[in-house]
Amino acid sequence: MWQLSDESLLAGLGSGDAEAATAFVRRFQARVYGLALTMLGDREAASEVAQETFLRAYRHAGAYDPRRGHVATW
Repeated sequence: MWQLSDESLLAGLGSGDAEAATAFVRRFQARVYGLALTMLGDREAASEVAQETFLRAYRHAGAYDPRRGHVATW
């Protein structure tokens, strides 16, 4: 599971695959949380923003279009 592409993990996340969701979150959690913490300067708020970010990724995974950019920038 861990060697799958970002696109494959996002597709798995969107389809409800628990293993893909876990791998997706673990792959991106440090970047997402770190960016939120840098922007907000508050650990609790950054944690909430990161959680909301992954929830939105789950809800909108089907809207991802690889022609428009990489998963990391999406």
